[in-house]
Amino acid sequence: MKRIMISKDWEFRSRPYCHDPSSNDSEIEIDSLDLPHDYLITQPRDSETKGGVLMGYFQGEGSEYTKYIDFGDWDHAILDVDGAYMCSKVYINEQFMYMHPHGYTPYLVDLTEKMWKNTCNRITINTQNLQPSSRWYSGAGLYRDVFLWVGGKTRIEPRDIFITTKSADEKKATVSVLVTVSSDVACESILEITAEHKGITTSAKTELSLSVGKTETEIILEIENPQLWDAENPNLYNLTATVTVDGNIADTALETFGIRTIVCNSKDGLLINGKSIKLQGGCIHHDHGGIGAASFPKAEERKIKRLKEAGFNAIRTAHNPPSLALLEVCDRLGMYVMDEAFDMWNKEKIQLDYSLWFADRWASDIKNMVLRERNHPSVLSYSTGNEIKERSGSGEGALWSKKLADEIRKYDSTRLVTNAICEVGPNYSFVMNMPKCPEKYKEAIRANFDDYQGVPWGKGTDEYVAPYDIVGYNYRYDYFVKHGKEYPDRVIWGSESNALKAHLTWNEVMKCPHVIGDFCWTAYDNLGEAGAGRFKWGDEGEPIPQWTVGSYPWLVNFQGDIDLAGFRRPQSYFRECAWNVKTEPKIFTTHPSHNGENFYGTTAEFYDVHETWTFDDDYIGTPVRSEVYSTADEIRFILNGKDLGCVKPELGIAFMNIPYEKGELTAISYKDGKEIARSSLHTVGTPAKIKLIAEDSEFTADNRDLCYVDVFVTDENGDRITTAEIEVSCEVEGAELMSLFSGHPKNEASFTAAKYPTLAGRAVAVIRAKKPGKVTITVKADGLISDTITVIAK
Repeated sequence: MKRIMISKDWEFRSRPYCHDPSSNDSEIEIDSLDLPHDYLITQPRDSETKGGVLMGYFQGEGSEYTKYIDFGDWDHAILDVDGAYMCSKVYINEQFMYMHPHGYTPYLVDLTEKMWKNTCNRITINTQNLQPSSRWYSGAGLYRDVFLWVGGKTRIEPRDIFITTKSADEKKATVSVLVTVSSDVACESILEITAEHKGITTSAKTELSLSVGKTETEIILEIENPQLWDAENPNLYNLTATVTVDGNIADTALETFGIRTIVCNSKDGLLINGKSIKLQGGCIHHDHGGIGAASFPKAEERKIKRLKEAGFNAIRTAHNPPSLALLEVCDRLGMYVMDEAFDMWNKEKIQLDYSLWFADRWASDIKNMVLRERNHPSVLSYSTGNEIKERSGSGEGALWSKKLADEIRKYDSTRLVTNAICEVGPNYSFVMNMPKCPEKYKEAIRANFDDYQGVPWGKGTDEYVAPYDIVGYNYRYDYFVKHGKEYPDRVIWGSESNALKAHLTWNEVMKCPHVIGDFCWTAYDNLGEAGAGRFKWGDEGEPIPQWTVGSYPWLVNFQGDIDLAGFRRPQSYFRECAWNVKTEPKIFTTHPSHNGENFYGTTAEFYDVHETWTFDDDYIGTPVRSEVYSTADEIRFILNGKDLGCVKPELGIAFMNIPYEKGELTAISYKDGKEIARSSLHTVGTPAKIKLIAEDSEFTADNRDLCYVDVFVTDENGDRITTAEIEVSCEVEGAELMSLFSGHPKNEASFTAAKYPTLAGRAVAVIRAKKPGKVTITVKADGLISDTITVIAK
């Protein structure tokens, strides 16, 4: 079938949850817009909103999207919604067709029976952003693309091609192409498959006797000298499947795939195309900062590029299936993907979360996820869930665990299946402390669970994790070696880890062949679960409780290696050092005002350090904790030409308390007595200018491509003020300013108000254009010299 993107030209209306059918709809404002569209990001934040801090205090409501389409003379039409948050309902010509509760899985709706040929049809999709329903910022509405598939009486329907690598080496690959042909009539046909890479093609064909309904057949392609796919060499092939009936082409289907093999066991670890791989991974949520959850291809590409530049080779789509746009970017740029299905099963984590529908809809959502994902070479594994409450064995957790794993393998047995668990062992203290709970029930609990009460990864999880190829461990790297001995056939990866323990975690990963990598929490900062990475200084008061979130106006999680605007934070360099990637030493300092103070955090925080050697004159002579992240044998500190001596790094950090004086601080790294690299910080002036750098000089004027412009606060010499938190404003001529924002975690600014505070002297403006021409961007701040640049929309 022919796929047509229909993301342009929709009508949008917001609706309250309790819409009165008798109300005058003509009074509801109608906007014309293009998808993807996240209407939640434009809403005002409210400290009393039902989603609360987990949603970043954004407010939820309902929505209605309408599009008018003429299907022409096609016999069949299928609507393809890549993702809608949440409880979306599809109508055609006022006829109800389908309801989809899950906010992240894609789904197909066959419109054939209710569509009108050769005339205008009205498609309506309603969503309800029920809250509280999410542990992170969900976005709302049709935040991903929508497609229409059209075809004739004989056709290949969407997701009815499955491409797998049977075997492959540098000389030859055997590729299986499983094709299902749908037909309204019985007929004879020819199916031809062609795979092409850089002009070199391989073809095969077979004759089919089609009956009414679906006919499945397999074609084997033998590809000479294949170009294999991995994260370092993301070679992609284009596949064309052609169905011919009576000498006429009845249908053509297109797919993209990669040739690669996966082997994974506790002895050899993870082998991609026979090569041993350790996954330097990170967890990401699906939002893109100031533009919200809207899955623009450029936003997805920018995120993956920034992660690769920071040393990542794998991502975990926490805790839901990603957009098609993200998967296509990971295929093209080279990034391994752990593709996660659920954050909960039957036991809820949030009052109105997906657990309300799980028991009835889990199988269809697994099918929707796997059938879309299974031709993407970037997808390494499927995860059935994260920190599922049933993991201890309660709620028939082991039974559900097997059901989900089996359902995945029914559609794709070529990839690894996993599940991420954290501390387990039943905690029945709430029952034990209930005054009216019968004593006999308490005795039964003690008899059945005392033998592993409170023991992490106790015997209650053995059956739960049995169906999985890989067991995900959240935050418990200290079990890697121990469980390698206790469970010699178990393959493990760190499915979550925090930045402070990056070196400890990676050291354990490298010790163990059965541990194939680690996914830090988080690789890229996100909206919601706000303030989980916060910290404070002071001698008084209690430490921040572990794993807690912040109060209003916190809006950012603040744990990411890369901040909300796409800039690297100190922990990113610390992690790169932990991975033993050869980089120059990076110097960071703690403000001298904190000398002698206690530092408190949630255990998810990172050190309060900045890339600066600029402090007020009052601090001259005051010790400044200066730390360098490096894998070197030793680090030499030099201040204004004076050698201060050498320090050996411990767990990746070499530090020295250095009395402050203005000038230049240099760190030199040594390996085996030889200088490897050096870097410096120098004293800069006061904020004086704005500096703009466009990440692309040209972009497409289709209201879809995005242009990112980086904003910096500098001194008169053009040096960034790395501690500047200054409100900047942006004006754009010739295009639309979608958002101006930074990684600032706690403020009341609007993402769409064209004013926002910088973080570490940085912000970013996101622009799109409907018409070709010159686009002028100007950014200002009170008391500073503004900057203006020009880009071209083509």
